[in-house]
Amino acid sequence: MRRPGGVAAGRAVTVRDVWKALDDEFPFAHRADWDNVGILLGDPGAPAKRVVIALDATPAVVAACRRHRAGLLVTHHPVIYSPLKSIRTDQAASATVHELVRMGTAVISAHTNADVAPKGVSHALARRIGLKGIRPLIPGEPSDACKVVVFVPADRAAEVLAALSEAGGGRIGAYTRCSFQAVGTGTFLPAQGAKPFLGKPGSEERVEEVRLESVVAGSLLKGALKGVREAHPYEEPAIDVYPLKGGALGGGIGVVGDRERAAPLAEVLADVHRSVRPSWIKVAGPRQRRVARIAVVAGSGSEFAEAARAAGADLFLTADIKYHQALEAAAGDMVVADIGHGSGEKWILPEFRRVIAARFGRRVATRVVMESEPMRPFRPKQTGGWER
Repeated sequence: MRRPGGVAAGRAVTVRDVWKALDDEFPFAHRADWDNVGILLGDPGAPAKRVVIALDATPAVVAACRRHRAGLLVTHHPVIYSPLKSIRTDQAASATVHELVRMGTAVISAHTNADVAPKGVSHALARRIGLKGIRPLIPGEPSDACKVVVFVPADRAAEVLAALSEAGGGRIGAYTRCSFQAVGTGTFLPAQGAKPFLGKPGSEERVEEVRLESVVAGSLLKGALKGVREAHPYEEPAIDVYPLKGGALGGGIGVVGDRERAAPLAEVLADVHRSVRPSWIKVAGPRQRRVARIAVVAGSGSEFAEAARAAGADLFLTADIKYHQALEAAAGDMVVADIGHGSGEKWILPEFRRVIAARFGRRVATRVVMESEPMRPFRPKQTGGWER
């Protein structure tokens, strides 16, 4: 007997099970090639009865893991980003890793894969501020995707596609088992000593074959080719691999959507402030502007301002705006608003919780930690001091 989510009744939910649930909605293979995502710490087979979900593995989040006896921490930002040359308690870069290992808490990090998923980080923020008709700002994810082409007898094409899909291939956004198949004629002449699936050595064969094409993330290519070869009936299957520049495997970068009604900029920013509760909103661009269409790139997205402008956005919400970018926005006709890196991204955390709860129900207890920006604004009062 199995419960919803495919985990057998009586068996504890594991770290790997939670990873699989997240992978189904935010495919880990659809990550930037510089990123570090997946199960980054701990035993994949360890129980995950209690899960803490946070943006980063900060000291406060680690304390929450200890307090709630969490076997798993799910973060958006990778707990290990750059290679560690040592793991010591007196070095900030590795002290958190040391403590989590000591506690026996595994870590799954879902970063750029969650950014580009069809209902990922920017989509969560756009829903939070009430946008309608949400669609990708830049469709597809520039990635290390490849096109795999394999020639296979028609009656074995389904088996080969199944093996490719099982290895993570054939996945585009919310769609799986994506392929194109065309029928043609394959020819081959087996040499003496060969063991052909069809025909015999020394006799040229002409066989109806299917040209089966599908996309595979570069990080999954090795496993996908192994699965294809194992499922293929031929002794020497013909397989081509083509790198795809700007391959579209994810849902896209950022989103754009529309308000139910246009409103003055000040009113729209007040609505954003109430919905998102950012530590700040810094604005560049025209002061008097009615806003109907909003482009969103949660986190660092300042380089996508031109795409937002091309999409007809009146307002571009993102973070980490640099000085020269603010100058460009100030001289333009589109308002650019910096709401803080973490303030925009943290709304994906309840989505992580939703995915886990939908798969495992009460078998896994989840707790979301929503922290404020590490940077905080200072506004001097008459008596001096930090404004709270």
